[in-house]
Amino acid sequence: MTLELTDLVKDFVATQLLSKVELDFLEAELWDTFQHIREITTLSIAPSNISESLNLENGASWSLCCAAVLDATRPLDEPRVNKLSNLIKEYSIK
Repeated sequence: MTLELTDLVKDFVATQLLSKVELDFLEAELWDTFQHIREITTLSIAPSNISESLNLENGASWSLCCAAVLDATRPLDEPRVNKLSNLIKEYSIK
């Protein structure tokens, strides 16, 4: 089974369900993004229907969508969306 961040986010938007393995994969992908944020210069933008379904602004990145899925399924005291949004601003990532 091949796991893709974009496919998993799309699946979650459609079904509101992901398996533990799929959520663990998204956690690992987001952790990798956090660890390498200084090296990232651009982020891929998700379609507006995806970002809107996750209560994000139009033009949100797939990484922010991933964070929103994890916030919805595995909430933390500090939402991942807020943390990633702040890092994107701090490092002026487009």
